[in-house]
Amino acid sequence: MNLIHPCRAAATRWHDSAPSELDFVLGTDQDGTPAVFRPAVDGHLFLTGGPGTGKTVLLNALAAAGVQDMEVHVADAWAAVDPSDGIRLNGVTRFASSAEECAVMLEAILSQVKDRIRQCGLEGVRSFAALAQTPCRILVILDDVRHLLTDDAYSTPGDGPAKARSVACIQEIAKSATLAGVTFAFSSQWTADESGVLTGSVFDSCSRLALESTRHWYAWHAADESPRTQQPTRIGSYKPLGGPASQLTMENR
Repeated sequence: MNLIHPCRAAATRWHDSAPSELDFVLGTDQDGTPAVFRPAVDGHLFLTGGPGTGKTVLLNALAAAGVQDMEVHVADAWAAVDPSDGIRLNGVTRFASSAEECAVMLEAILSQVKDRIRQCGLEGVRSFAALAQTPCRILVILDDVRHLLTDDAYSTPGDGPAKARSVACIQEIAKSATLAGVTFAFSSQWTADESGVLTGSVFDSCSRLALESTRHWYAWHAADESPRTQQPTRIGSYKPLGGPASQLTMENR
């Protein structure tokens, strides 16, 4: 299932030396209009949905498109359990598959954020996009934040301190994400409150995409027969930051 594509036609330049911002088409609304996630204006992405609704598939597509123009960092909660079912790594800058690795990855990103803020101050500009040597936007993908950042039935004993470090880093990075050019893409089978960490200002700065999987009947006629078959279809509800929610249809396998 190819759920998203980079939409370069919609890209704009903030500054003569700034790279084009990469936008992502998530699906089409009921009028057939593409629903586009724009990291530069839509904040972070919070993705929910039950098992099999396509969360990891969508994040895979996001990572694959993002590596062309962004610095992509990935933490996949289940990669160590089943690598074949996780996020593919082609072109990814950093990858984490444990609580400790996730904390180290986020601490490194926070260090980059501080360096960018310091450089903005030295050059007297208001964002990373106006720096003389413009760095790439940073895309941070966290697949299954509830398992990565809170204790659950599958947690490894002793992971608590590392998860607390990760939460602290996310909160600190989020404060300067716009200025430093950082976009988070979170996924969870749970709502924000149930995920345990994506609340308050972090969640308020997220566009929200809820995925569902349904089955439609298709019928055809051959001679005197009228067989029917079920075809799974992915649908979603998308609410961009500060905008109205809309129902989406998405591409099938």
